[in-house]
Amino acid sequence: MKAKATEIQTTVELCNAKFRKLVGVDARPETMEQELDRAALEKEREQADFETQSSAASRNLQAAQTSLSSLKAQAKAKQDEIKSLDKRIQAGLRDGEYDGTVEEAVDGASKEIGVRNEDLGKSAGTHDVYQRFLTTGKSKKCCPLCTRGLNDQEMATFEKNIRDTMKKSTPEAIKELQKELQDWESELKRLQELAVLSAARTNLQTVELPALEKQIQAKEADIPGLTTEAEEASAQLAEVTRELKEIAAMRQHAASVSKAQKEMERLKQEIAALESDLVASGSTKTADDVQQDLDQVTAELRTNEREKQLLLADRDNKNAAVRTHETNLHRLELDESECRNKLRDKDELERRIEEMRTEITTANARLKDLDAKIGDAQAPIEKLEREHKELERELNAKITQAQKASQDLNMSADKLESMNKWLVKNGKEKITRRLKELNELIEERETEVQEQALKLEQVRAKLSDIDREINEAGMTMANLRENLRFRRLKRDLAATEAQLDAIDMDEAAKAKRIWTEKWNVEKQKETDLQTKSARVGGELNSLEDQLKTFENDMQDFKNVNKKYRDQLIKVKMSDMANNDLEKYAKALDNAIMKYHSLKMEEVNDTMRHLWNKTYQGTDIDGIKISSDSEGGATKRSYNYRVVMTKDQVEMDMRGRCSAGQKMLASIIIRLALADSFGQNCGILALDEPTNALDTENIDALAASLVDIINERRDHANFQLIIITHDESFLRKLGQSNVMEYYWRVSRDSRQKSVIERHRFG
Repeated sequence: MKAKATEIQTTVELCNAKFRKLVGVDARPETMEQELDRAALEKEREQADFETQSSAASRNLQAAQTSLSSLKAQAKAKQDEIKSLDKRIQAGLRDGEYDGTVEEAVDGASKEIGVRNEDLGKSAGTHDVYQRFLTTGKSKKCCPLCTRGLNDQEMATFEKNIRDTMKKSTPEAIKELQKELQDWESELKRLQELAVLSAARTNLQTVELPALEKQIQAKEADIPGLTTEAEEASAQLAEVTRELKEIAAMRQHAASVSKAQKEMERLKQEIAALESDLVASGSTKTADDVQQDLDQVTAELRTNEREKQLLLADRDNKNAAVRTHETNLHRLELDESECRNKLRDKDELERRIEEMRTEITTANARLKDLDAKIGDAQAPIEKLEREHKELERELNAKITQAQKASQDLNMSADKLESMNKWLVKNGKEKITRRLKELNELIEERETEVQEQALKLEQVRAKLSDIDREINEAGMTMANLRENLRFRRLKRDLAATEAQLDAIDMDEAAKAKRIWTEKWNVEKQKETDLQTKSARVGGELNSLEDQLKTFENDMQDFKNVNKKYRDQLIKVKMSDMANNDLEKYAKALDNAIMKYHSLKMEEVNDTMRHLWNKTYQGTDIDGIKISSDSEGGATKRSYNYRVVMTKDQVEMDMRGRCSAGQKMLASIIIRLALADSFGQNCGILALDEPTNALDTENIDALAASLVDIINERRDHANFQLIIITHDESFLRKLGQSNVMEYYWRVSRDSRQKSVIERHRFG
């Protein structure tokens, strides 16, 4: 009871300053709740007015920002269009090889057309006149105009000048002038189209873009004022909302004071009853003595609990030490097993080394025998090497000719490519004429390629014959070599047996030394020749592979111009289609993102308004739905979560709020989503909303639903359907005067469902 009294006094002292600021009078335990209710009603009226002002200011600011964004987008589009036009104009000027502006190019083309027209006018009908002048001058030996006599030299000069002038008026010259005139007229038409683009670019730069920039500057000048207005309205609304929250928090303190007073009354009654029971039982202990005994027993229990915790900690430490020793033992066993494996590997390696040494000794003995046999076969090998060199020279000459023919073909291909570029640049008639020449040249080259192919086949056939002859000669030479070796060895054996008795050991040692020196020299020569033969064979194989590669390339480059043109058309069409699809995808993605952000802002604004109107606590300032974007630009998804805010700090509601707060948040989220996405269907249905809620949360839920009904009852399409078994919850809703009747579902005596209408009260 003393604790409750102290709690009441402390609460009143702590809240007195804030209570006086909010209400205007000092706090008294008996009237705190009534004064706070009166102050809350006044602040709610102020909050409604400030909300209206803040919403209007926010709408104006949002409209200005949207208009500014649209204007900036239009300005960027105009700038992009100017850049695109500029690129097209520059490309058109580069195609005609003009250095100045479009207007200068049009003037130049017009002048060229005038010159051609003037030349055509002069040339028309002058050929016959000059012919008569020439005939008259030659017959009369004088000038046809001034009748001045002309000698032979002057007559030759006169005839030359007249004929040069007549060449300019021939039908061929006139056709050439007409062709040039048509070309210049086509060029003028193309330049006039560029002039239209230039005029559009000038209009964008000088008229449309400056007008948009002026509008953007005007909107940017208006936005600071609208922002200030919206911030002031928001600040006023936030101040009133803060005061309402403080009043709500103060209500909790007032409720705790009232509850403490009731507890004090109940404790007084219990103390009186206990004292009466003690007096009746004859005990001399008072309530304070009993409380002291309880405190002593509690202290002993805490001491025992601490000792228990210490013993448990000691047990855990010892178990950890045992596990550590077991781990070390297991690691040592693994090390021992690894050492045994290494020892077995060492024994195996020593055994293999001994075997290899034996094999090396055997190989050295065989090598000596082979060296003796190679010395006997040296002469036939030299003869074959000479024949091989001659064949190698012939093959090199033929391969050189084939390489030269291949280089000529590559040069012809390069020349064809350059001609193709030149053909693209020149006119259609020149293209046709040049194409005919190139086709003839291609046919000639193809004939040459076929001839080279025939020669190549002949070379290959000859190579095959040579290889076959070499193989046959090798077999014959092997037989002859063996026969010669046998006969020579037989003769040498007889001579050696005859000479053994005639020579002494010194001469034999000297001869052996001389033979050994010569054998080493010849052995080195044989090694060098074998290396050279292997290198030549490798080069020959490489040249054959290169020839095959050139033949494959020749087949691949057949009809290369047509293939290149078809592939270029496909690539360009694919690029254009991909660019268009990319633009459409970006525009659609931006539109979806903008719609998503606008709808999320609308939902969160509605949730914040409903939470501030219905929630009575001070631990949560507001709730909203936060969406985190995941994935890339082409595959985006959102992770939605409900967060609560307190002093501008956001926290996830999951695991941090009570069941009543979760239920209220669920209802508010459904209302906000219905407002944004289902404006023509404002039905809210709640099935057993009081499940898993205690009494205080049920009362808070009922109060919140009453506030929501009062807030939404003016909406024509708002309907609330509640299914519940909690009659106390239903009774609290009925006592709030927000509904007149309800429907009860029950069973009759035949276990049939019956629906009855009942009025509250």
